[in-house]
Amino acid sequence: MVHDRLGPLPHPEETKMSGFLHISLRSRDRDQTVAWYTKNLGFVEERRGTTSIGTQTAILRLPGLNTYIEVSDRVRLGRDFEIPEDLIHLAFTVTDMKAAHDRLVANGVRWTDGSPTDPFAFIEDCDGYEIELCTAPVGGEFDHFRLRVSDLDRSVEFYERFLGFVTAERTQSPRGSRIAKLELPGNRVKLELSYLPFLEPHFSVPDDLMHLAFPVDDMPTLYHDWQSNGVVITEGKPDGGMIFAADPDGYELEMIARRR
Repeated sequence: MVHDRLGPLPHPEETKMSGFLHISLRSRDRDQTVAWYTKNLGFVEERRGTTSIGTQTAILRLPGLNTYIEVSDRVRLGRDFEIPEDLIHLAFTVTDMKAAHDRLVANGVRWTDGSPTDPFAFIEDCDGYEIELCTAPVGGEFDHFRLRVSDLDRSVEFYERFLGFVTAERTQSPRGSRIAKLELPGNRVKLELSYLPFLEPHFSVPDDLMHLAFPVDDMPTLYHDWQSNGVVITEGKPDGGMIFAADPDGYELEMIARRR
């Protein structure tokens, strides 16, 4: 966990974040997941591979967008895993909710909430991740990625302090959900943090379920800054190509040294 009182900010150029690289999601079947996102949401498969421990991966990208989805089929761990309630969801824009409803339902997509006339609706992908559809003037956009948090102020402070996000908006829903929308300057995909008072406040993020990845210009400075301020670094060294760390709720962060 991070300390309650954070140390002074380093010079902004020392740990500059200039990209939101990808969101990695565990998949039950790589080929099935790739097919679902390409058919239903317009993603394009950029490449695929298999790691040294047998994890099957694929990179899915929407045209013109830098932030991508990494599908991660952890074959050795099996294909049966749980996604805790309201833990995460992805949001995409549509211009015509009725047309989107008819097309997705015809494709066999599970429509879970909202009507074809609502500005917002929810579906599930083939792995059980929740997806929000938002009506907007421009469709087919990857709008945001939401994480459930146990302490909204603490998480906002963490992502602002250590990753350079800026709070664009805070709202409260009719059922009491407190939401902070964060932006990383220069990146179109936003991060939403949500505190849900009607759910158990304490929850755990399953190992290897997901991670967020960011490029780093100066890994040694970032590593020592994070370590000195109590950020949990779970893997990697300051002189290496990447490190893994955890945010205050245990969501995994992959920090990748930018090639020079």
